[in-house]
Amino acid sequence: MLPDWLAASLAALLRLRDKLPHALLLVGPDGVGKSALATRLAQALLCEAPQVDGDACGQCPACGWFSQANHPDFRLLTPGGDDEEGKEKTSTEIKIGQVRSLSEFVSIGAHRGGRKVVLIDPADALNVPAANALLKTLEEPPGATLFLLVSGKLDGLPATIRSRCVIHALTLPPAEQASDWLCRELGIPSADAQAWLAAAAGSPLRAAALADPGQAAAYRLIVATLAKLPDASVLAAAEALSQVAPRAWVPLMQGWVADLARVRAGSHARRFPEQSARLATLANLTGLEAIIEFSRWLATQSASVDHPLNPRLFCEDTLLRYRSMFL
Repeated sequence: MLPDWLAASLAALLRLRDKLPHALLLVGPDGVGKSALATRLAQALLCEAPQVDGDACGQCPACGWFSQANHPDFRLLTPGGDDEEGKEKTSTEIKIGQVRSLSEFVSIGAHRGGRKVVLIDPADALNVPAANALLKTLEEPPGATLFLLVSGKLDGLPATIRSRCVIHALTLPPAEQASDWLCRELGIPSADAQAWLAAAAGSPLRAAALADPGQAAAYRLIVATLAKLPDASVLAAAEALSQVAPRAWVPLMQGWVADLARVRAGSHARRFPEQSARLATLANLTGLEAIIEFSRWLATQSASVDHPLNPRLFCEDTLLRYRSMFL
């Protein structure tokens, strides 16, 4: 069942079922549920016995095929799919071979006589050749073909792609709504839900992921390691952080530094309120300019967190730069 804030967006889109554009771009922050909404919308549009509100019935043959990932009128493009020769690849990009593989799909009629749907998730993973190859098809898709694109980084998409889509923006739900959902989904007290939401910058799905026992342990390790610096050894801190992937600790470090900047500017910690005392101590040891400079540097590194050349050296370099703010 979709969370309340996604159900409202789904209902709004389904009311336009017969007036939807040929290319729809779902945009929103991480953890708001863009992929879940896009998948549910695709199923509803392919359903052959939709409910009164237009949502998928979940019972017809089309819904069965969709749930088994073999609906003949649906294609999903994600990073690491098959290349032109059909060989599976591991990649963080959507490549030109994957886009070219759509040619036959979009050029023939729908097998079930209705609509065809192409879901590209995330669209900002399209590399330049793939994005260029997609342009013409995206502008004038033959037949009743709908392209659904999902993106959390609108500026990461070429303007030529954005201009060919109608944008549907998603926003994070109000804190109370997100907290209530976490309490119901995870069976946790309201105070815990609010703490995880703060750690996830208000993102309910990220908060749910952090609250998972395995990820919660990693989260606590990361926060404890950051809190010990600059007093602790950088090598010891890097050894601790080497237990988790950069894509886990870098975003948390960005949040930590953002809270440090807030406290230094005289405000309150948002992401790590339980660490307010430690952040206040650290804020008195550095300046706002140094914090902002490091924050900007860290933001430039976030693009490579999934494939750093040497994760351990990257971690040591980052922690050394962080410690230098306090020297």
